[in-house]
Amino acid sequence: MSDIVEAIPPASRFATTLDRIERLYLLLLRTAILVIATGVLIWAAWLAVSATVRIMRSPESVVEQPVSVAASELPSAIAPEAVKAAAKRNDGPSLKAERQFYSRFVDQYHSLYQTRFEPFRRAEDKRLNRDEFDDNFVKSGERLAALARSEGDFAKDRADLEELLQAMTQASTLPETMARLKQYKEAVKKPVRRQVERFRIESRRGWDSLSTNCESWYEAPIGCAVTRQVSVPYTQTVTSMALPDGLLSHTQIFRGMQDRYFTLLTERREREAASVTAKRADIAEGQNIGWGSLHLMLYVLAGFLILMFFFLLIAIERHQRRVNARV
Repeated sequence: MSDIVEAIPPASRFATTLDRIERLYLLLLRTAILVIATGVLIWAAWLAVSATVRIMRSPESVVEQPVSVAASELPSAIAPEAVKAAAKRNDGPSLKAERQFYSRFVDQYHSLYQTRFEPFRRAEDKRLNRDEFDDNFVKSGERLAALARSEGDFAKDRADLEELLQAMTQASTLPETMARLKQYKEAVKKPVRRQVERFRIESRRGWDSLSTNCESWYEAPIGCAVTRQVSVPYTQTVTSMALPDGLLSHTQIFRGMQDRYFTLLTERREREAASVTAKRADIAEGQNIGWGSLHLMLYVLAGFLILMFFFLLIAIERHQRRVNARV
């Protein structure tokens, strides 16, 4: 056997070894191309599916959800400053249905105020009639004027006011609300001393260098002595009867709860609108990414075809080698 091996020329042995290495290299290359091609094909399929899902989504599918304010959130309100006087009521004849609703709502809302809050009014507090209550809390004239100028949304305003009436009705019966109203009603005024700055008029003598109503005014010092009336500040201690600090009247409690309702409602609507805008922008961006993914998928498929072309060349070469081996 060793004689046969020694009989093979070194050049033939090198060619045989090189041929084996070449076959091994082609096998490895074939395997690598198959693996890469499979990965590329899976990638292309994933791009197609994800792009289709992104493109099929519509920004209009995201809508704002209705928000509400619970009655339990109202008693923690803080009384705001006094509101300005209501505007003139100059609505047009086309707002008959709207005017009827606001009139009916003011009646119901004022009835709630009279039943649940006004019993805790102190003797020195002013009693609000229906029109004064409307001007202070509902402002139906301003609402109708805005609708006449086509600046308001009556359906939305109506829903808000109906929900306000329901929330305020429930909140007026909560223990926290009743405790605050009773505390104001039963509070006892105490003497309170405070320092007040006032002014009094005093006569004081001085020298007027421009006056000529005296003898020898021209001699030094030039002028005349005059008496002037001047205002002199002084501090006076005033004692008055006042309620303890921190108490809110029945109207302040009512106003604070109403303002808190609209504040929470506005904040939640703005937050919901911002969330919807962000989701719609995300969907629109996803659509752009989807179209880009489709374009990328086409390039990936082109690369897959190129890999398969090289794989075909390797297969042809492999087949040709087998044919030559048989020959």
